[in-house]
Amino acid sequence: MAAAFCLSVCLSGCVGGMLQAEEASGYYDEAGNWIAEDSYAEAAGLENTDALAALTDGTSLDEAADAAAQDSALTGTYSVAEGWSVDSAASTAEKTVYKQDAYVGVENTSTISCSYMDTNYSVLEYEQLRDMLTNNLLYSNVNAQISTSAIYTQTKDYLYIVIVDDSALEYKDVYHYVVGDYRCFCVEVREYRSEADQAVADGVKTPHEVGQATAEEFTWDAL
Repeated sequence: MAAAFCLSVCLSGCVGGMLQAEEASGYYDEAGNWIAEDSYAEAAGLENTDALAALTDGTSLDEAADAAAQDSALTGTYSVAEGWSVDSAASTAEKTVYKQDAYVGVENTSTISCSYMDTNYSVLEYEQLRDMLTNNLLYSNVNAQISTSAIYTQTKDYLYIVIVDDSALEYKDVYHYVVGDYRCFCVEVREYRSEADQAVADGVKTPHEVGQATAEEFTWDAL
């Protein structure tokens, strides 16, 4: 009977503590200690709410810090030229797709797609990365002419460019890879020939040129 009473009191106290924790924006750890989200975030060096949510699900401090570091490793700063906007319907969680303002939501038009990619290569192993990327495109585009080039971004990162051009198609694909340690920022351009011709006639940048400028101006966020 005494044990039942103690259990009842404990449950009542715990419920009250949980309600208090919710109001104060925190939670109890496994040892029963109250942890405020702000202090935990400060200790972990975390500022994103997704990481904080993971902590409340039992993620350790080290695991959360590692997750935050991994997220920051695949982020950077870039912009796409004026006149191009995000096409939400064509974009995914992994890739942001831009189209010329007049063609947002319209299929079979030129696109500039920006995304990040993990790799198995450091910056010093860029040649192996280059060969891997080229071979993958060769195998998946057997009828296309493949041409490659390499330059540097404005921040002196290696920028590898692959043009995949199948003359039987009404477009060509251009891939830009900004190389980082075990990571890449990717700008993929699908350029419709008719739009490129019109851009040249109008004296403005072609989709290919806009996409390459985006890659050249890209800057990795500090780790």
